[in-house]
Amino acid sequence: MNLSVIVPVYNKAKYIAACLEGVLSQTLADIEVICVDDGSTDGSRGTAEEFAKRDSRVKLISQPNLGAGAARNAGIRAAKGEYIAFLDADDFYPSNDTLARIYAAAKRENALICGGSLVTVSGDKLNSDFGDDLFGNKFKKEGWVDFSDYQYDYAFYRFIYSREFLLGNGLFFPDYRRYQDPPFMLRAFAAAGKFYALAEPTYCYRIGDVPVNWTTQKVYDLLCGIEDNLRFSAEHCYARVHCLNYNRLCRDFCGPIVSTALSADGEGKILKKLIEVQRAADAGMLSASGYFTDDEVEVSAPLAQIIQRLSAQNMQLRREGWFINNKLFRLYTVPVRWLGKLTKKLRKK
Repeated sequence: MNLSVIVPVYNKAKYIAACLEGVLSQTLADIEVICVDDGSTDGSRGTAEEFAKRDSRVKLISQPNLGAGAARNAGIRAAKGEYIAFLDADDFYPSNDTLARIYAAAKRENALICGGSLVTVSGDKLNSDFGDDLFGNKFKKEGWVDFSDYQYDYAFYRFIYSREFLLGNGLFFPDYRRYQDPPFMLRAFAAAGKFYALAEPTYCYRIGDVPVNWTTQKVYDLLCGIEDNLRFSAEHCYARVHCLNYNRLCRDFCGPIVSTALSADGEGKILKKLIEVQRAADAGMLSASGYFTDDEVEVSAPLAQIIQRLSAQNMQLRREGWFINNKLFRLYTVPVRWLGKLTKKLRKK
């Protein structure tokens, strides 16, 4: 079998039929489509079952809601194809011969990893032009690329991967609810050393119209993924991808990290992990890049903002002796809660 296409499915009833129809209409016919239903509650599983009844190439795996990474891992273990492709249930391929073209190039070049450029879709608008931070989403020419020159860890689904290569190197997705893709891609591409790039688009990514529901666990997992990549890139001297991950921490994800930490993290879990993430950052790499200020190198923006807000609350505590909203203080960190309790005890004496 040429290719296994792994499709994690969680409540994508709006798109799953079109997704599967698009895969099954690919001119590369010797494929299997492994749908991994991740505990859907909206009828997505039923749609996948209907496709499995109509086409023997469709296989259905069901699991409780464990996240997209766990669903993809289940697909990797069940796959039988020479190569593995990953397709999210709300995305699609640019043309009917996309998989055939990637597979042909991979076979011709004996590539462990092969893929092309990304197209994003928002409503009926397509975009293939990206800013500096997303430079790796597009290839201008076809050919071999050394990962040490590329150093990018977004949009892993544009590529197909040798199944034996993934299994032989133990390359699976970490068990995170957010940001499980970049650690997988970084390790896979680093293990391969090089990959074969196609200049043409090979994946259409649909920008979601539903905002992320940032829970404490999702933010914590996001930070775990960034920490993983900071440590790995520092250890292997991938300075550019190191700076990319730190930039995402300080700028792309600062808002949800800070708001969730201050409103929903009663145990200070996010703050503790932020400190660990900051320790994982290599100050020398960050300073040498010229992309960060001295303050950003010394402390991440989310950590600085949380400290600033806690300091303001601490000042209010000192002024008033005890802040009336005890519930709000329990959402903050141990030092502030401890100070509040101590102040309350002193007032009772």
